[in-house]
Amino acid sequence: MAQHGVGGLLRRLAGRALAGVVLLWAAGVAGRARAGEVEPWVPLGRGVEHQRLEGVLEGHAFRFRPADVELRVVPAAGGRARVAGLAPAGDAIVTNASFFDEAERTMGLVIDRGRSLGGRRLARWAAFVLEGGRPAIVPGTALGDGAGAELVVQGLPRLVVAGAVPRLKPQSAQRTVICIGEEHVTLLATTARVDATALAQRLAAPPGAGGFGCRDALNLDGGGSTQLHARWGSFEAEIEGAWGVPNALVVAPKPDPPAD
Repeated sequence: MAQHGVGGLLRRLAGRALAGVVLLWAAGVAGRARAGEVEPWVPLGRGVEHQRLEGVLEGHAFRFRPADVELRVVPAAGGRARVAGLAPAGDAIVTNASFFDEAERTMGLVIDRGRSLGGRRLARWAAFVLEGGRPAIVPGTALGDGAGAELVVQGLPRLVVAGAVPRLKPQSAQRTVICIGEEHVTLLATTARVDATALAQRLAAPPGAGGFGCRDALNLDGGGSTQLHARWGSFEAEIEGAWGVPNALVVAPKPDPPAD
Protein backbone atom coordinates (compact mmCIF):
# COMPACT_ATOMS: atom_id res chain seq x y z
CA MET A 1 0.00 0.00 0.00
CA ALA A 2 2.83 2.39 0.89
CA GLN A 3 4.64 1.72 -2.40
CA HIS A 4 1.40 2.22 -4.33
CA GLY A 5 0.79 5.49 -2.51
CA VAL A 6 4.31 6.78 -3.26
CA GLY A 7 3.91 5.82 -6.94
CA GLY A 8 0.59 7.61 -7.15
CA LEU A 9 2.08 10.69 -5.52
CA LEU A 10 4.98 10.73 -7.99
CA ARG A 11 2.58 10.42 -10.93
CA ARG A 12 0.49 13.32 -9.60
CA LEU A 13 3.59 15.47 -9.10
CA ALA A 14 4.81 14.65 -12.62
CA GLY A 15 1.42 15.60 -14.02
CA ARG A 16 1.45 18.90 -12.14
CA ALA A 17 4.99 19.62 -13.35
CA LEU A 18 3.94 19.03 -16.97
CA ALA A 19 0.88 21.23 -16.52
CA GLY A 20 3.11 23.97 -15.11
CA VAL A 21 5.47 23.73 -18.07
CA VAL A 22 2.55 23.98 -20.51
CA LEU A 23 1.11 27.03 -18.70
CA LEU A 24 4.48 28.77 -18.70
CA TRP A 25 4.91 28.00 -22.40
CA ALA A 26 1.41 29.31 -23.21
CA ALA A 27 2.05 32.49 -21.25
CA GLY A 28 5.34 32.99 -23.07
CA VAL A 29 3.73 32.49 -26.47
CA ALA A 30 0.94 34.93 -25.62
CA GLY A 31 3.50 37.49 -24.50
CA ARG A 32 5.51 37.11 -27.70
CA ALA A 33 2.31 37.45 -29.73
CA ARG A 34 1.45 40.73 -27.99
CA ALA A 35 4.99 41.93 -28.64
CA GLY A 36 4.69 41.02 -32.32
CA GLU A 37 7.40 38.31 -32.10
CA VAL A 38 5.38 35.36 -33.41
CA GLU A 39 6.28 34.76 -37.04
CA PRO A 40 3.59 36.08 -39.40
CA TRP A 41 1.77 34.13 -42.07
CA VAL A 42 3.38 34.83 -45.44
CA PRO A 43 1.29 34.40 -48.61
CA LEU A 44 2.96 32.05 -51.11
CA GLY A 45 0.28 32.43 -53.78
CA ARG A 46 -2.78 30.49 -54.96
CA GLY A 47 -4.38 30.68 -51.53
CA VAL A 48 -1.47 29.07 -49.61
CA GLU A 49 0.31 30.73 -46.67
CA HIS A 50 3.43 29.74 -44.75
CA GLN A 51 4.59 30.35 -41.19
CA ARG A 52 8.07 29.52 -39.97
CA LEU A 53 7.94 27.90 -36.53
CA GLU A 54 10.42 29.12 -33.93
CA GLY A 55 11.12 28.47 -30.25
CA VAL A 56 9.43 25.44 -28.67
CA LEU A 57 8.13 24.50 -32.09
CA GLU A 58 10.70 24.51 -34.87
CA GLY A 59 9.69 23.73 -38.41
CA HIS A 60 7.07 24.85 -40.89
CA ALA A 61 3.31 25.36 -41.01
CA PHE A 62 1.16 25.88 -44.10
CA ARG A 63 -2.49 26.86 -44.23
CA PHE A 64 -5.00 26.85 -47.05
CA ARG A 65 -8.66 26.48 -47.88
CA PRO A 66 -9.45 23.10 -49.43
CA ALA A 67 -11.40 24.85 -52.20
CA ASP A 68 -8.20 26.63 -53.29
CA VAL A 69 -5.95 23.56 -53.66
CA GLU A 70 -5.92 19.92 -54.67
CA LEU A 71 -5.37 17.39 -51.87
CA ARG A 72 -4.02 13.94 -52.72
CA VAL A 73 -2.51 10.88 -51.06
CA VAL A 74 0.32 9.47 -53.15
CA PRO A 75 1.51 5.91 -52.36
CA ALA A 76 5.12 4.76 -52.52
CA ALA A 77 5.69 2.11 -55.14
CA GLY A 78 6.96 -1.16 -53.69
CA GLY A 79 6.96 -0.31 -49.99
CA ARG A 80 8.35 2.99 -48.72
CA ALA A 81 9.98 6.13 -50.09
CA ARG A 82 11.00 9.61 -49.00
CA VAL A 83 8.29 12.18 -49.66
CA ALA A 84 10.61 14.20 -51.91
CA GLY A 85 10.49 11.25 -54.30
CA LEU A 86 6.66 11.26 -54.22
CA ALA A 87 6.31 14.97 -54.98
CA PRO A 88 4.71 15.95 -58.28
CA ALA A 89 6.39 18.36 -60.66
CA GLY A 90 5.75 22.02 -60.02
CA ASP A 91 4.41 23.65 -56.88
CA ALA A 92 3.60 21.22 -54.06
CA ILE A 93 3.69 20.79 -50.28
CA VAL A 94 4.34 17.16 -49.41
CA THR A 95 4.47 15.52 -45.96
CA ASN A 96 4.37 11.99 -44.64
CA ALA A 97 0.89 10.66 -43.87
CA SER A 98 0.15 7.09 -42.69
CA PHE A 99 1.77 5.04 -39.98
CA PHE A 100 3.18 1.63 -41.01
CA ASP A 101 3.84 -1.68 -39.26
CA GLU A 102 6.92 -3.92 -39.00
CA ALA A 103 6.07 -5.47 -42.37
CA GLU A 104 6.00 -1.97 -43.92
CA ARG A 105 2.25 -2.20 -44.45
CA THR A 106 0.14 0.94 -44.26
CA MET A 107 -1.80 1.22 -41.00
CA GLY A 108 -5.29 2.66 -41.05
CA LEU A 109 -7.70 3.35 -43.87
CA VAL A 110 -6.30 5.36 -46.80
CA ILE A 111 -8.44 6.65 -49.67
CA ASP A 112 -7.47 8.92 -52.54
CA ARG A 113 -10.11 10.20 -54.97
CA GLY A 114 -12.50 7.56 -53.72
CA ARG A 115 -10.01 4.73 -54.33
CA SER A 116 -8.56 2.59 -51.55
CA LEU A 117 -4.76 2.69 -51.27
CA GLY A 118 -4.58 -0.19 -48.82
CA GLY A 119 -4.84 -0.39 -45.08
CA ARG A 120 -7.99 -1.12 -43.13
CA ARG A 121 -10.18 0.95 -40.86
CA LEU A 122 -8.93 1.12 -37.28
CA ALA A 123 -11.88 1.94 -35.05
CA ARG A 124 -9.74 3.27 -32.19
CA TRP A 125 -7.89 5.71 -34.45
CA ALA A 126 -9.22 8.92 -35.97
CA ALA A 127 -9.09 10.15 -39.56
CA PHE A 128 -8.74 13.27 -41.62
CA VAL A 129 -11.52 13.11 -44.19
CA LEU A 130 -12.31 15.24 -47.22
CA GLU A 131 -15.83 14.61 -48.47
CA GLY A 132 -17.78 16.88 -50.77
CA GLY A 133 -14.88 19.32 -50.52
CA ARG A 134 -15.43 19.68 -46.75
CA PRO A 135 -12.63 18.69 -44.34
CA ALA A 136 -13.30 16.90 -41.05
CA ILE A 137 -11.49 14.90 -38.39
CA VAL A 138 -13.65 12.03 -37.20
CA PRO A 139 -13.28 8.96 -34.97
CA GLY A 140 -12.60 5.67 -36.71
CA THR A 141 -15.97 4.36 -35.60
CA ALA A 142 -17.63 6.95 -37.86
CA LEU A 143 -15.67 6.01 -40.99
CA GLY A 144 -17.35 2.86 -42.23
CA ASP A 145 -15.53 1.83 -45.40
CA GLY A 146 -14.89 5.44 -46.39
CA ALA A 147 -17.28 5.23 -49.33
CA GLY A 148 -18.08 8.65 -50.75
CA ALA A 149 -14.95 10.35 -49.43
CA GLU A 150 -12.43 11.95 -51.75
CA LEU A 151 -9.62 11.47 -49.23
CA VAL A 152 -9.10 9.60 -45.96
CA VAL A 153 -5.94 9.26 -43.83
CA GLN A 154 -5.99 7.74 -40.35
CA GLY A 155 -3.69 8.70 -37.48
CA LEU A 156 -3.49 9.12 -33.71
CA PRO A 157 -3.86 10.66 -31.25
CA ARG A 158 -6.42 13.40 -31.75
CA LEU A 159 -4.65 16.47 -30.39
CA VAL A 160 -7.63 18.84 -30.38
CA VAL A 161 -11.27 17.76 -30.24
CA ALA A 162 -14.00 20.39 -30.71
CA GLY A 163 -11.59 23.11 -29.61
CA ALA A 164 -10.46 21.32 -26.43
CA VAL A 165 -7.22 19.53 -25.64
CA PRO A 166 -7.82 15.96 -24.46
CA ARG A 167 -5.68 14.16 -21.94
CA LEU A 168 -2.59 13.02 -23.83
CA LYS A 169 0.25 10.68 -23.00
CA PRO A 170 3.44 12.62 -22.15
CA GLN A 171 5.74 12.00 -25.09
CA SER A 172 8.17 14.18 -27.03
CA ALA A 173 8.82 13.57 -30.72
CA GLN A 174 9.01 15.28 -34.05
CA ARG A 175 5.46 15.81 -35.28
CA THR A 176 3.44 15.88 -38.47
CA VAL A 177 -0.02 17.30 -37.80
CA ILE A 178 -3.11 18.30 -39.74
CA CYS A 179 -5.67 20.62 -38.17
CA ILE A 180 -8.96 22.22 -39.14
CA GLY A 181 -9.84 25.77 -38.13
CA GLU A 182 -12.80 27.98 -38.88
CA GLU A 183 -11.67 28.74 -42.43
CA HIS A 184 -8.40 26.95 -43.06
CA VAL A 185 -6.72 23.58 -42.93
CA THR A 186 -3.23 23.77 -41.42
CA LEU A 187 -0.46 21.26 -42.15
CA LEU A 188 2.49 21.36 -39.78
CA ALA A 189 5.84 19.56 -39.56
CA THR A 190 8.42 20.11 -36.81
CA THR A 191 12.16 19.61 -36.84
CA ALA A 192 12.28 19.68 -33.03
CA ARG A 193 10.94 17.17 -30.54
CA VAL A 194 7.83 18.56 -28.88
CA ASP A 195 5.51 17.22 -26.19
CA ALA A 196 2.03 16.28 -27.41
CA THR A 197 0.21 18.40 -24.82
CA ALA A 198 2.37 21.47 -25.43
CA LEU A 199 1.78 21.13 -29.16
CA ALA A 200 -1.96 20.63 -28.69
CA GLN A 201 -2.18 23.77 -26.52
CA ARG A 202 -0.52 25.78 -29.29
CA LEU A 203 -2.81 24.30 -31.94
CA ALA A 204 -5.98 25.08 -29.95
CA ALA A 205 -4.92 28.58 -28.89
CA PRO A 206 -6.48 31.46 -30.87
CA PRO A 207 -4.31 33.20 -33.48
CA GLY A 208 -4.27 36.36 -31.38
CA ALA A 209 -2.46 34.41 -28.64
CA GLY A 210 0.10 32.91 -31.00
CA GLY A 211 -1.89 29.73 -31.72
CA PHE A 212 -3.43 28.19 -34.80
CA GLY A 213 -7.11 28.31 -33.83
CA CYS A 214 -7.63 24.62 -34.51
CA ARG A 215 -11.11 23.25 -33.90
CA ASP A 216 -9.82 19.71 -34.46
CA ALA A 217 -6.29 18.36 -34.96
CA LEU A 218 -4.84 14.94 -35.70
CA ASN A 219 -1.32 13.60 -35.23
CA LEU A 220 -0.01 11.77 -38.30
CA ASP A 221 3.08 9.56 -38.16
CA GLY A 222 5.97 11.34 -36.46
CA GLY A 223 9.43 10.80 -35.07
CA GLY A 224 11.79 9.66 -37.83
CA SER A 225 8.87 9.56 -40.26
CA THR A 226 8.25 13.31 -40.06
CA GLN A 227 9.42 14.86 -43.31
CA LEU A 228 8.53 17.70 -45.63
CA HIS A 229 9.22 18.69 -49.21
CA ALA A 230 7.83 22.09 -50.13
CA ARG A 231 8.22 24.10 -53.28
CA TRP A 232 5.76 26.91 -54.01
CA GLY A 233 6.82 29.72 -56.29
CA SER A 234 10.20 30.92 -55.02
CA PHE A 235 9.69 29.30 -51.59
CA GLU A 236 11.45 26.03 -50.75
CA ALA A 237 11.73 23.99 -47.53
CA GLU A 238 12.94 20.50 -46.73
CA ILE A 239 12.79 18.18 -43.70
CA GLU A 240 14.48 14.95 -44.74
CA GLY A 241 13.23 12.48 -42.12
CA ALA A 242 15.09 9.33 -41.08
CA TRP A 243 13.48 6.77 -43.38
CA GLY A 244 10.96 6.20 -46.15
CA VAL A 245 7.21 6.20 -45.57
CA PRO A 246 4.34 4.31 -47.27
CA ASN A 247 2.56 7.36 -48.65
CA ALA A 248 2.54 11.14 -48.72
CA LEU A 249 -0.08 13.82 -48.27
CA VAL A 250 0.22 16.27 -51.16
CA VAL A 251 -1.11 19.82 -51.42
CA ALA A 252 -0.90 21.12 -54.99
CA PRO A 253 -2.49 23.92 -57.03
CA LYS A 254 -5.82 23.13 -58.57
CA PRO A 255 -5.38 22.14 -62.22
CA ASP A 256 -6.33 24.75 -64.74
CA PRO A 257 -9.79 24.24 -66.26
CA PRO A 258 -9.75 22.76 -69.77
CA ALA A 259 -9.79 25.26 -72.58
CA ASP A 260 -13.05 25.66 -74.51
